Amino acid sequence: MTPAETPHTDLSATSDLGRFLVRRPAALIGLTLLVLQILAIIFAPVLSTHDPMQANALRSLQPPSWENWLGTDVSGMDIYSRIIYATRINLLISVTAVGAAFIVGVPIGLLVGYYRGWASNLTMRVFDFVQSFPVFVMGMALVSVMGQEIWNVAIALGVLFTPVFARLIRAETLSLRERSFIAAAKCSGATDIKILFRHILPNALSPAIVQISISIGMAILLTAGLSFIGAGVRMPTPEWGLMVSTGSQQMILGIWWVSFFPGLAIILSVLSFALIADAARDFIDPRRAR
Repeated sequence: MTPAETPHTDLSATSDLGRFLVRRPAALIGLTLLVLQILAIIFAPVLSTHDPMQANALRSLQPPSWENWLGTDVSGMDIYSRIIYATRINLLISVTAVGAAFIVGVPIGLLVGYYRGWASNLTMRVFDFVQSFPVFVMGMALVSVMGQEIWNVAIALGVLFTPVFARLIRAETLSLRERSFIAAAKCSGATDIKILFRHILPNALSPAIVQISISIGMAILLTAGLSFIGAGVRMPTPEWGLMVSTGSQQMILGIWWVSFFPGLAIILSVLSFALIADAARDFIDPRRAR
């Protein structure tokens, strides 16, 4: 490809993506929700109206008003500001965990799929052991052992998601290693490293790329769930699941806003990544018409 052709190719890819989004409103909604979350992460100090960890006993459980747009919780902390800052915490944990699982799981899946032997079998049995536990229970156990810190929650979730990416890449590698172009590469004298990372990996990544968005949504739910039961992030750190837990005891008294708005934030965040994952699958799949 000559340098003169590169801008044209980039423009064509951009216009192709634009047409794809126009034809799929759900993908556009998911992308819009993701952009809003990114803006909340970057501009949290500007968008918030109060200190998210400043308690005020005199304004405990105040309903939504001009001063506190989404009301206050039992400690008098502003719910709107805490939701904005919680976006940082929830997405930091989720993206870090899934990113680490992707970085670790993809090479492992590539190796155990290409090489056969006792090491590959042992690796898959370890993954079977990890995945044999209910995800939520395993997450609780790991966080309990390591401690209720933000990075410990991320590490625990990373451990849980690593087998997912490893299995996806392994399945693709097992299929690709028998293809004729791999045999041709071997005949031409290509080393195993070159075959793995130049020929197999680029062709095996599509399912894992789609899985990233799905896993981030699942990680957000797990993070919120662990915090809800007291096994995740601790007070007074702003976190959606923890905020829902704090307000759940007042729901029976008609004080709905303490849990409702953080719960809505969880729903919209998970929905955005689900819609993006669905759109990414359609866009990457070469069998689907653009």
